[in-house]
Amino acid sequence: MRFVRPNYVADTNSLAWFKSGQINLPMELRHIRYFVVLAKELNFRRAAEVLRVAHPSLSKQIKDLERELEVNLFDRTTKKVQLTKAGRVFLKHAKTVLAKTDQAVLAARAAVGGQRDKMVLGSFGNLCSGFLPAAISRFSLSNPRVEITLREIDLGQQIAQLEDKKIQIAFTIISQGEPEITHLDQLTMFEIDPVVMISKVHRLASKVSVALTDLTNETVLCVSDNLSGGQHARLVKHLFEGRSLKAPRVKRVQGFDILFALAVGNQGVTIVPGLPNSPPPIGLVERPLERKPSDPKYQVRAMWLKNETSASVKNFIDELKSKTSRQVGPR
Repeated sequence: MRFVRPNYVADTNSLAWFKSGQINLPMELRHIRYFVVLAKELNFRRAAEVLRVAHPSLSKQIKDLERELEVNLFDRTTKKVQLTKAGRVFLKHAKTVLAKTDQAVLAARAAVGGQRDKMVLGSFGNLCSGFLPAAISRFSLSNPRVEITLREIDLGQQIAQLEDKKIQIAFTIISQGEPEITHLDQLTMFEIDPVVMISKVHRLASKVSVALTDLTNETVLCVSDNLSGGQHARLVKHLFEGRSLKAPRVKRVQGFDILFALAVGNQGVTIVPGLPNSPPPIGLVERPLERKPSDPKYQVRAMWLKNETSASVKNFIDELKSKTSRQVGPR
């Protein structure tokens, strides 16, 4: 049977043929994937970076798609990119097409009986090293056909990669009492107290513990917002605000290596979660913060999408839930 493209006007009704499946276009899946990413980012440069393609190539692919559909999917100006009415309709069904494609791939693999399911987890250095390897080991015993990949991701990027479905489970640190993210399910793995890391030659290095009032005139080093999503600085400020204290000067730096190097050089102090079995870098000492019962703790949380359908992800979450009492606890 040969399908003939109907005549239509370029509005939302012009996509009726797409909904009905009566379509014979030479578009490829990559056109649809490119469109969905651009519809999310609404910025050609950012979308090209996500897709790892050149900006001109992305622009050409979108124009080719619009030419095949004979509708404008985006309104473009020099300042912004917006979906048209037709674009919004197409986006809804394009997402369905991609989801069905993924399901078809899994079904095909299952039909030949052999290929393993895959699951990608976010990880972040020592934060996850205390519990994640053991959880993976236990999970693998009862789920031997699931291939797990760990992806080292800055805390500020984990939720974004989870929302983009590049990973299935993310881990992050949140100050106790912060509201949950409504479109994510969350599990608190454990709670930990904040500690201060200071140079061995710092004036406070000789103290057994450090009070927040000792730090109000210090420079507190935090990982930059683009690496931590602003979370590191927020956690620090939350501590002082909870005591109605003047917040110290916060200096943001590009990464933990730089942060610790500056701290060793006595260019500031840093407040971080006190991870068990994780000694401070050479040249620094770790001191507990003097606490009050009302002071918030840091919570390490696992997060996943509420609409997650993967049986492997659900089984792994069940493993985390059943074993949280065995996980690393407070210091």
